Amino acid sequence: MNVVSPLYRSARPRTGRAPLAAAAVLWCGAAVGCWTPTQGEVQQENRALREALRKRESELAAQATTIEQLNRQLTLARGLSDDDLKKIFYPERLEIDRLSGGADYDGRPGDDGVTVHLRPIDRDGDVIKVAGDIRIQLFDLAAPPDRNLIGEYTISADQVGKLWHGRLLTGHYTVKCPWPGPPPENPEITIRAVFVDYFTRRVVSAQAVCQIKLAPR
Repeated sequence: MNVVSPLYRSARPRTGRAPLAAAAVLWCGAAVGCWTPTQGEVQQENRALREALRKRESELAAQATTIEQLNRQLTLARGLSDDDLKKIFYPERLEIDRLSGGADYDGRPGDDGVTVHLRPIDRDGDVIKVAGDIRIQLFDLAAPPDRNLIGEYTISADQVGKLWHGRLLTGHYTVKCPWPGPPPENPEITIRAVFVDYFTRRVVSAQAVCQIKLAPR
């Protein structure tokens, strides 16, 4: 639908100044509404993002080093030699299966938590069923730092066997993680999982991002 401005209806064709003035006003309003950041502002934002990424990579590298050092200390404390470790099977890495994600536990609109499928992997690349402690943390990283931890879930070694699901060509621990409080406000959730092998006390960890369905507002 065409909207006729009162300025145009009251303008007289002989002068032509009022239409030009109205056009100038409209152009100025459009210019304000279509403001774009300057090149300097874009460069500054890019530098901030690169710095945040570099910091995160450094933190992950430090965590990996710490975990490896703890694994060595725990192995020595248990009296296991390198030769002993070659003869037994234990997790050397942890995978969060791609089917992990938001889950509806009550049948009503909106996911009620995240179901996480964990796969401990040995040195040959095979999934193994072993006893151990599981800890899972869920984060909404789009939320403010003081509110981005959604919940933490711990399963002890004496309970973890009940969570194993082994079928042909697959095997994993399935951990249901319902929201401990109000659901998150953003659909992207970060999963952090840690598995501590019961026998060797070696620690493996993994991180993944999943999507959830938010309830209509």
